[in-house]
Amino acid sequence: MSAGSRDSGRAAALGCRAHTGWAALVVVADPGGRVRRNVYQAARGLEPAEAAALVEAAERIAAEQAAAALERTVRDAADEGAVVRSCAVVVGAFVGARLESILASHALAHAAEGRLYQGALLQSAESHGLGTFAIPKRPIWEQGEAALGVPQDELRHWIDQLRREVGPPWAQDQKLAALAAWIALAQSS
Repeated sequence: MSAGSRDSGRAAALGCRAHTGWAALVVVADPGGRVRRNVYQAARGLEPAEAAALVEAAERIAAEQAAAALERTVRDAADEGAVVRSCAVVVGAFVGARLESILASHALAHAAEGRLYQGALLQSAESHGLGTFAIPKRPIWEQGEAALGVPQDELRHWIDQLRREVGPPWAQDQKLAALAAWIALAQSS
């Protein structure tokens, strides 16, 4: 590493814990360039202009991180011989509200948190030329049945059986994401 490249970017350090045949490796860095966790909750106590700036910064950072992650994933899929043409994001029922209204409500602030990341993924997928699908969480199993022509109980069985091939973690988030991807694949064909 040259001295010049050492000075570019955020300062970071590696922490290692070695075991026989493996090690735990952790990177610790200055948190700049990361989305503050619960940004809307944090913005609730700020002046309106300050709150708007904090939320806008979080939206920009989330979009950058989503773009990088999607780009890596699409490239990895291509390396495995798959051509990614679409991206489905499981979304909640939250519809936009003015920032002042969001900040006045604890529940709306939580809903806006989720929507921030969902929007970043959809925006990134669209900017990469992928077909985008916002799949509402509530009727997702019904949508799956309609899109795939498979009864819901059979779909649930198929999704559960994927754990054998994929391995852990295979919890509700992974299951819903897999179903959303299947719906997108069926709808984009």
